Amino acid sequence: MATHNETIYDDLKNTLYNNADSALIGEAAGYGIGLVMLGSSDERAIEEMMSHAQDSKHEKIIRSISISLAMIMYGKEDSADTLIEQMVRSKDSIMRYGAMFTIGCAYAGTSNNQAVEKLLHYAVSDVSDDVKRAALTNLGFLLFRK
Repeated sequence: MATHNETIYDDLKNTLYNNADSALIGEAAGYGIGLVMLGSSDERAIEEMMSHAQDSKHEKIIRSISISLAMIMYGKEDSADTLIEQMVRSKDSIMRYGAMFTIGCAYAGTSNNQAVEKLLHYAVSDVSDDVKRAALTNLGFLLFRK
């Protein structure tokens, strides 16, 4: 976890790409990538994960990738904003769901006012109940020190 080990990342990525038929294997590989790359903000990993999420037809894989992206941005605060904006503008509610977790992970414990405002905005305005729920859940991640 959080080793940023490129060899392990590549093995997990290959598992994700080469098991397109199995949502379960792809889901596990997606979460594994997030755990290995935790807090790395690795641009290559982000680009590859975003691309694969757009190509995938399995909701479980898309969800694991969106949460993986959140883990990759853990603790990165403002440098996560570009990815967050890209995710919240997605037509796919699962990617917007992941965007809420990306805000929560990037700003965990900071009580950042802009991040709180974003989460509150999506908690009341998104069309997906899952995104609304994720926004409210992630308020706890932002405010856990208060």
